[in-house]
Amino acid sequence: MNHVILPRRLRALGLLVSAIASVAIISSVAPAASAGDGAAVPATPTGLPVAIEGLSPYVPPTGCDLRTRTGSAKLAQLIQATYDNTYALSRTCTSATTPSSEHFDGRAIDTFFNVRDATERAEASALLTWLIAYDKAGNHYANARRLGVMYIIWNNKMWSSYRSSEGWRPYSTCADTPSAAYDTACHRNHVHLSLSWEGANGRTSFWTKQVAPVDWGPCRPADLNWSEGQAAPNPSRCPSHPVVKAPSGASTLLKEMVPRSGMVLRPGMAGPAVTTLQKAIGQVPATGTFASATTSRLKAWQSTHGLGPTGVTYPSTWRALLAANGMH
Repeated sequence: MNHVILPRRLRALGLLVSAIASVAIISSVAPAASAGDGAAVPATPTGLPVAIEGLSPYVPPTGCDLRTRTGSAKLAQLIQATYDNTYALSRTCTSATTPSSEHFDGRAIDTFFNVRDATERAEASALLTWLIAYDKAGNHYANARRLGVMYIIWNNKMWSSYRSSEGWRPYSTCADTPSAAYDTACHRNHVHLSLSWEGANGRTSFWTKQVAPVDWGPCRPADLNWSEGQAAPNPSRCPSHPVVKAPSGASTLLKEMVPRSGMVLRPGMAGPAVTTLQKAIGQVPATGTFASATTSRLKAWQSTHGLGPTGVTYPSTWRALLAANGMH
């Protein structure tokens, strides 16, 4: 897992807040209040072009690709340099059965602010105001557009570039769950930023001074449930395919394989998807860790089935694995 966490200064203020006070704080704070409280904002580059990116369409995650994306890392580091906070980028995806998070393909940032701490709450509000405010040229959501921000979740609320006319709207049922036990699920202890592909890859005008076209990212093939990751920008919207399901009467192993079909598994990865692969190629014991034994066994299996011995589960390997286990 490519998971980045940087040191954060310790703060005592707000750590011992009563439950009643906490509920009052959370319910009274707007998700993006004015930055006029003195909190700093990130530095905006000079020399930006007059032209600006449009609001990003929604581009769903399709893969399990934990490589660090240039734009994601640079934005996280910019926020960290401004507020001295911590952040996390990619999240392990080998336990998942659907590509349900931009963290899985390196297009999401969790940047840690706690709404129960007055200073951190003010910093988060300043950051979000900076992202969606007008610039001097009158462009609304200017920094969000120039950075490729697709959506934001913070303190029970969500803002989306593709539903910008709705402003900040309720996130899930978080307004009804003020307990600290729900702070992570309701994004009260971190701001979540999901990025477009052009934003995640650092191609937008905030970084390059050139307006980036929409990149629709890697497309999932119709016969597999995950894409293999991005090799080059994609200017065309991906087709929508139904979820691939195991056929009636499928074996237990095939039922395990189909939901993760297409997931690019390689040395260094670990988790349930690796365990499933090891069962499929006959590795005993199935340890769940993709180490040298799995690499050797997979290469041998690929060679036996007429595939190049890459030691990585690219789509051709998944198709052969599924066919060998009764998928037609």
